[in-house]
Amino acid sequence: MALTERDIIQLRGTLQEAVVKCSERCLYQSAKWAAELLTSIPPTDDASEPEDSQMTEVPSDGLPSIVVTGNPDPEEAALEAKEINQYLLAKSFFDCREFDRCAAVFLPDTILSGVLSASSSNAPQNAATPKGKGKARAPTARSTGRVAPAVPKLSQKSIFLALYAKYMSGEKKKDEDSEMVMGPHDGGNTINKQLVVISRFLETWFNERTTEAGEVVGSQGWLEYLYGLVLAKDKNEEEAMRWLIRSTHLYPMNWGCWLEMTSLISRTED
Repeated sequence: MALTERDIIQLRGTLQEAVVKCSERCLYQSAKWAAELLTSIPPTDDASEPEDSQMTEVPSDGLPSIVVTGNPDPEEAALEAKEINQYLLAKSFFDCREFDRCAAVFLPDTILSGVLSASSSNAPQNAATPKGKGKARAPTARSTGRVAPAVPKLSQKSIFLALYAKYMSGEKKKDEDSEMVMGPHDGGNTINKQLVVISRFLETWFNERTTEAGEVVGSQGWLEYLYGLVLAKDKNEEEAMRWLIRSTHLYPMNWGCWLEMTSLISRTED
């Protein structure tokens, strides 16, 4: 079915936003996919549509006019505005592949160790396991009868960047260890040592926001994607698929999430 001019304009705006959102979170392949698809859309006759209409929103409290996406959630938008300088610093560290320094901007080891030690003692073995048909369900503090440790009051974008940097740091060190100990082609038994840290932090974050009905209040899909990625790396394919599906429902324009799901399907078939 052919797209109307209105559909094309809407799709172009959605893809423009996807390029920036993925780039903000250092998901470069997903950003490239969205950009390639964006440039493949034929131009419309409506020259009045500004090219950067989806990327010019600036908070009203006098923050610098830089190319960042807005956030429809007022609470998240306020947190992102407050964190903007730290976020730019963290992203610059990530772009320079200084992953540990990037993560430490928002989640230094002192904060992580406190959250993770409390999470380890409070959480049951099946923490953050989705229950029901296609619904991701994490046990809440009310359901477990324990007081869940509080995670720092940060925007989801900053949490994603910090934990994704942890993940990339673990991947980098895993590759270095495998080459040093066994050579570049024999690293099948080495693991990413940051997977447990990321998984426990996300379990705690989801626990604090999950209702009795199994819905994660205010979540926007990016942390679900990261959790699914971590579970897949930890060979927990079934749970990983459930969280990845949830991520695509919340934000379908993350191409990397679809690729990870495809990889899991292929792995299961093998």
